[in-house]
Amino acid sequence: MKACECQATAWGAAQGELLRRYSQLGPLSRLTFENLHPDGRTGFAEPSSFRHTARKAKAFAADPHGWLVILGPSGCGKTHLAAAVANALVQSGKPALYSSASDLLDHLRSTYDSGSPVDYDGLLRRIIEAPVLIIDDVGAHYGSPWAQEKLDQILTRRYNARRPTVVTSSVAETAFDERMRTRLLDPVLSAVCRIQQERTAAGWDAGGIQPALLDQMTFDTFTARGPHLPAEAQESLKAALRACREFANTPDGWLLLTGPTGTGKTHLAIAIAGERLKRGAPVVFTFVPDLLDHLRLAVAPESRISYDALFEQVKSTELLILDDFGAESATPWAEEKLYQLVVHRHNLRLPTVITSRLTLDAEPETQGGRGGRRAARRLTFNDAIGSRLKDQRVVTILPLIAPDHRDEAIHREGWPRDRQPRT
Repeated sequence: MKACECQATAWGAAQGELLRRYSQLGPLSRLTFENLHPDGRTGFAEPSSFRHTARKAKAFAADPHGWLVILGPSGCGKTHLAAAVANALVQSGKPALYSSASDLLDHLRSTYDSGSPVDYDGLLRRIIEAPVLIIDDVGAHYGSPWAQEKLDQILTRRYNARRPTVVTSSVAETAFDERMRTRLLDPVLSAVCRIQQERTAAGWDAGGIQPALLDQMTFDTFTARGPHLPAEAQESLKAALRACREFANTPDGWLLLTGPTGTGKTHLAIAIAGERLKRGAPVVFTFVPDLLDHLRLAVAPESRISYDALFEQVKSTELLILDDFGAESATPWAEEKLYQLVVHRHNLRLPTVITSRLTLDAEPETQGGRGGRRAARRLTFNDAIGSRLKDQRVVTILPLIAPDHRDEAIHREGWPRDRQPRT
């Protein structure tokens, strides 16, 4: 038997109302993808990281599976995105349960009251078994042992069952305990999106790379062949090119590009940045001495740039590319800042690319500094940073052993080695 059109419409409306009640969105029903500002809130969200997160949220709403974890500062638009996911699911006829973490815990506490009409076990089961659960602002009310226990219980049960879940939080990742981190940041289950705070300096527009370099230094313009290149050098360049292409497609772990000046390390690093920027993903690319100069200037009393915000942006960006690590002056302050940066990103497994002329082997200093500015420069990473760069669970080491490509170009054209061509 087929229902008449008016009856089918009534059934559809009734189902929609039931889904809206189940969702617990209430006044947040107004927050949809349609009225979402595409670049996030001005002054709170860095646009490219927000756009990337919005795409992930729309994809999850269209096909809810796994976990979507949205991290970012207060006011950056996490709640709008979470509510938009729930509203999109309800509009498509799929059940989704939305709650802030604080409301969720309050509802559970209220069932302890002898006069409560809601059964504790029934409510907890409803939360744990929801087809899609969206918990907003996890961490804001995470202090008491009871709250920790309940959130851990809910998230662990859903984690073990692989039930679709959305979690947002403004808490620093390092503030979560180990159990929470292993669930929220599981690379197999979770799509983790980090909305950055709006930049406090204009130095990293387009990732911090001049547009001309993005056009010139691509994977297509990188060459791993040449009449004067030994077979071993060609193989090292081909292997590095393959690894960097794969990393640009799906950044995971760290890449360490090592080798002497002119082997193409910076070219490959910029090519990675260019591919990610084409996809709208946030990138911070910086020459390490310039980064330290930015940080020093931000400390000055007259600076209009917040040092804390600047360092946090670099430390927690979705993809960080540190070019020519080791070219900086090895002062205690510089070593401390770089150590903090490396440890933070290593602990959280945040995608990172490092290029360097330094090695991981303990060798004596035998060569002069770049451009003759120093009588000698250090050849190895310090022990604290080097131990992390040797961690092959996280870091892929790509040694480029080719000769300086600039000298190679001069030699190929028949120019004397001690003379530069005219421009």
